[in-house]
Amino acid sequence: MWHSGPDFRFGNSGRCVIMGNMKEFWNKQKSNISAALAVFAIYFIFFVTGIGCPIKFLTGVSCAGCGMTRAWWALLHGNLRMAVYYHPLFWLPILATFVILLRKSFSKKCYYWMIGLMCALAIVVWLYRFTVPNQRIVVFQPQVGFIGRIIRAILRL
Repeated sequence: MWHSGPDFRFGNSGRCVIMGNMKEFWNKQKSNISAALAVFAIYFIFFVTGIGCPIKFLTGVSCAGCGMTRAWWALLHGNLRMAVYYHPLFWLPILATFVILLRKSFSKKCYYWMIGLMCALAIVVWLYRFTVPNQRIVVFQPQVGFIGRIIRAILRL
């Protein structure tokens, strides 16, 4: 029999079967969903307070993901060239998300190789971006970071 859409049959308890599946899904994914919501909340606070990137705010050194938000914003506006300019690996978090979500589909060795390769690629591109002249996206200015300002203030005392 051809069937489309969710199954709304009722079980012996009188509860809708699909609701039981949703509850089971929530129980299995509660920690992942909670962690994602916490990350979004923290970054929302950083955005509202004007901190932006916490690593750059604290150290004055751009993180490996610096320019990622601007890259996605450019891509969403149809400007692939600017997206690559802001961060050439803007697509990497999507790939990493799928690899992490599907980690049980891979052997442990393959999974760790993929994660390691993505991390190595991000670090190599991050280090390379420090060498690109006349760009203001990736910066090394420890003197303007919060920690650098605190140290300078303490030394003046």
